[in-house]
Amino acid sequence: MSLFNLHQSVQGIAVTITASCFVAEFAGYWLHRLLHSDRIPFLSQGHLIHHFLIYGPGQPMRLDHYRDATDGRFSVGNVGIEWILPSALILGLCWLLMRIARVPGSYQVLALVVLLAWPIFMFSYLHDRMHLSGFWMARTPILKRWFLSARRFHDIHHHSVNAQGRMDANFGIGFYIFDAVFGTLARRHRRFNRAGFEKAKHRYGLVERDGKLVQSSDAELYFAFRK
Repeated sequence: MSLFNLHQSVQGIAVTITASCFVAEFAGYWLHRLLHSDRIPFLSQGHLIHHFLIYGPGQPMRLDHYRDATDGRFSVGNVGIEWILPSALILGLCWLLMRIARVPGSYQVLALVVLLAWPIFMFSYLHDRMHLSGFWMARTPILKRWFLSARRFHDIHHHSVNAQGRMDANFGIGFYIFDAVFGTLARRHRRFNRAGFEKAKHRYGLVERDGKLVQSSDAELYFAFRK
């Protein structure tokens, strides 16, 4: 007897999709926080390229093309190993839990598809377009208000450096529900924490070179985008 006696119905499909989106958003929030924590240094190292060297505090948030932080590094499309490895582990854990709970196979497949599609859309497609000028969502009446609000929150994320030199606000992308729940939601830009930014530069070995912020060691590995 299955733990979830859900028939293959509109209701069952709706429950599976909704629950999967919720889990994906929850996992994405905590994974994003992990990448800013330095608890797993090599993962944070990859993520800081995007946050301090390409779209860092004081730099333009939007250009006519997206500057990809995975240039010169292993990636699948525009997704770096710092996202791929933990996401694969989370996806595998979700599949294992569904197997243990004896969720029907059709719902397992649907859940895994949504668990994969949601973060790809949010953390790859939508996120990258937040750094583009003239993205179509910003001009579409039905989406404009939501998109511009989400994009502003993401801009705040890029500029909110705390006293320890870490970005500590707005870890969601399109939705900030878990930021509100866990106390990391910032609705307005803060005064720039220059002392915190200097701590971040010292921690990650960042230096000014030719008017740009670069990493003082192994620069060639990380900065193929510098052209």
